[in-house]
Amino acid sequence: MGMRKIAALLLLLFTLTASWILWESHEAVSCFNSPYCMTEHLNITDHILIMQHNGNEWRIVTYTTGKLSLHRIELSGSIIPDIKDSTKSVRTHIDYSPLTFENNALKGLKGTIGLIAKFNGSVKAVPLKELQKPLTCSELLKLCSSCKLVLGEGGDKVRLGYTNLTSGYLVVPSPRGSSRFVLEIKSYNATKDAIIAKYPMGIVKGYTSKLNLPPIENTSLPANVSQYLEPAWGILITGNEVVLNPDPWSIVEELGECRTVYKITIHNNGTIEKTEYGLPCWRR
Repeated sequence: MGMRKIAALLLLLFTLTASWILWESHEAVSCFNSPYCMTEHLNITDHILIMQHNGNEWRIVTYTTGKLSLHRIELSGSIIPDIKDSTKSVRTHIDYSPLTFENNALKGLKGTIGLIAKFNGSVKAVPLKELQKPLTCSELLKLCSSCKLVLGEGGDKVRLGYTNLTSGYLVVPSPRGSSRFVLEIKSYNATKDAIIAKYPMGIVKGYTSKLNLPPIENTSLPANVSQYLEPAWGILITGNEVVLNPDPWSIVEELGECRTVYKITIHNNGTIEKTEYGLPCWRR
């Protein structure tokens, strides 16, 4: 075979390989940017609670009986991108099933900016600025004096929270120092307390074992701790104490290495406890 034929075959092979790589890359990116295609690819076809698209990352929360799962989905690979899914789960006492939907509802969905969820029975993408105004930590302090517990959290992205008093819960994006959802715990009967979680998508409920906590009644904080409210990621209020950043490890996961988070507990007598959390700087 002459050198010209060999060169022509090599050029043809190179062209076909390059075209295949470009096609596969285009297909992966197109699928990643389509909520329906992406969920089909990962076999996340039902029990979807909420979705959020941020550049090269999707966050999808699913709910099955007693469990919330957060899927963090990214495009990886520089030549042929691949869709990768890492999952974290927490147990929950709240029944989120009234707010869940199947991925068939994503077909033909226009726009992925903001949150994709079921609002008034219809699945749609809603920009954050069109959601209800979040409550500040100061407003949450005065929200429910008859409750045993009130909790709210914020942050830039959809995530999961957990405390020993509340079990797991969904956190929807809100500016720091505020919350677009409110979790309340109230007395229900002799053996159980009711959990009510109010979201922009609707209200969901559940039950937990009786908490040995008094009603919140009137909560006021010492003047010297008001500086902590605005930068707080979340607040948990009981009749005995107020806790800022009640689930510090979920915040640490968001911030990554070499960052510090303080869990601040403010007791009724004015005593303040600060506990530091963070991941070590392995790469230094």
